[in-house]
Amino acid sequence: MKRPPDIDVVCPLRHRIGESPLWEAQTRCLWWVDVGDNLVRRLNVASGALRSFALQEAPAALALAADGGLIVAAGTVWYRLDSETGTLREVARLEGLQDGMRLNDGVVDGTGRFWTGTMSTARERPPVGRLYRLEANRPVEVLGGLRTQNGAAVSPDGRTFYLADSHSSVATIWAFDLDPPSGTLSNRRVFHRPERGRPDGAAVDAEGCYWFAAVDGGEIVRLDPDGDVVRTIELPVSRPTKPAFGGSDLSTLYVTTMSAGLDEETLAAEPLAGLVLALDPGVRGFPQPRMMEASAPADA
Repeated sequence: MKRPPDIDVVCPLRHRIGESPLWEAQTRCLWWVDVGDNLVRRLNVASGALRSFALQEAPAALALAADGGLIVAAGTVWYRLDSETGTLREVARLEGLQDGMRLNDGVVDGTGRFWTGTMSTARERPPVGRLYRLEANRPVEVLGGLRTQNGAAVSPDGRTFYLADSHSSVATIWAFDLDPPSGTLSNRRVFHRPERGRPDGAAVDAEGCYWFAAVDGGEIVRLDPDGDVVRTIELPVSRPTKPAFGGSDLSTLYVTTMSAGLDEETLAAEPLAGLVLALDPGVRGFPQPRMMEASAPADA
């Protein structure tokens, strides 16, 4: 049996809904969001310098742009965030959505498409969420029928796409065949259904194994390419939200967590709830692709 890894606190600030950790190798910075408080955060891991960017709407998925910028999916818009000034420039927008919809989890594939899903903020979470791929600054609808879209990830060879629905009535991770040139998904199949908790955000390691945060299950789970559990890592929090590989050699697993939905007694018992954590998973990640944007107009 493997010895449980030591767990470090990366950021001691308590987040309502910490989400979407993203490692930027060039600056040795970790990015993430707090969906509940409309914040994007960046931590220089070496210096400890932390900067927060306040938005007018809930940020969700993050992606690094090909030229080094940061793309933020917030509300129903994809923005470019200027990390020096904090200003936002619209990249693309979803039109014609019903009230209460927002973007949620996302991932960039090997050709630079930013896959991002939507979900309803209504309490009952009707199955009106959709998955989009953003290419050349244009969102293309791929599939629908989702309640709480999550778990987006792509295999190292770029040919398998993963998607989860975190809603308790579904709690399923699917795998698809992904055609890199066209971005077409096919052969949808059930990849895994957790025994504990619900599948939230995810990452894939260099060996092609899928790691997901089991929200309300208090653990991170590693699945092999057939969807079988090969390892679980117990966490000191019940509501982890998403893992991401980072660090100088991509051997650190960063994990965002949430405090929203926990009562005072549970919060007292889980002092790390809502904090950003880090651990050594014993495997490495692989460099994540960057999003390709369409060229900006000459007078932009």
